[in-house]
Amino acid sequence: MKVSILHMEIRSNLQDNLTAAQTAVQRAAKDNPVLIALPEYFTVPCCMAEFADAPKISKETCSATLDFLQKISKEIGNIYLLGGSVLQEDNGKYYNTSTLWQNGTMIAKYKKINPIQIELDAGVSKGNTPLVLDTQIGRLGMIVCADSFDPALVKKVAELGAEIVTLPVAAMGDHPVVKGHPLTEAIAKEYGMFILKIGNVSSNMRGGRSAIIAPWGILGEVTDAPQDSILTTELDMEQLKNYRHKLKQP
Repeated sequence: MKVSILHMEIRSNLQDNLTAAQTAVQRAAKDNPVLIALPEYFTVPCCMAEFADAPKISKETCSATLDFLQKISKEIGNIYLLGGSVLQEDNGKYYNTSTLWQNGTMIAKYKKINPIQIELDAGVSKGNTPLVLDTQIGRLGMIVCADSFDPALVKKVAELGAEIVTLPVAAMGDHPVVKGHPLTEAIAKEYGMFILKIGNVSSNMRGGRSAIIAPWGILGEVTDAPQDSILTTELDMEQLKNYRHKLKQP
């Protein structure tokens, strides 16, 4: 089955980000994948480069982003849409929230458990509940960016049966330069999961290069070109099943 991840330039204003995302989703949908995924904070102007005030960012971007995701999901129908992440308010707290949609309906949302320091300083709260759900394409785990650095959380997601893990990222700012995908490759191999790593153009050399990773290696990754691109590849669920079976053998 085919999946598509949308590697995006994050623009300097909300409307340009929404327009770019709409174009990318519509283009990807023409290839009829089972899932399309967007990056972390894909509508936040400049993403994390000017991230300082969670209530302000949420007020300016959340409703418009969720409205967009609802409408574009309805347009693409049965294709699952991973809405990157949005800064959403819940009972006076603000969470980096990743959403999953189908046919215009939000079917799941996950609050990032490990916000980074710049998020905490801006007023982002920590989520506390790992999420893995049954979908028509398999058991889907949802984590966000720095969650992948939390071994206990990753192990819990694996124990909950995740076969495919969505990982929207925004590795910017003072994040060290990273070559390749050493962490996500190791996770995929150890636990027998596909990982969909969805980054943005500014994250390329800082560990945020978009890639689709299998336990047996990288199935595809984007180039260094500073422009929007779509990465589509096949996930062989039967091969994954065989790999996971061998993992359980003594």
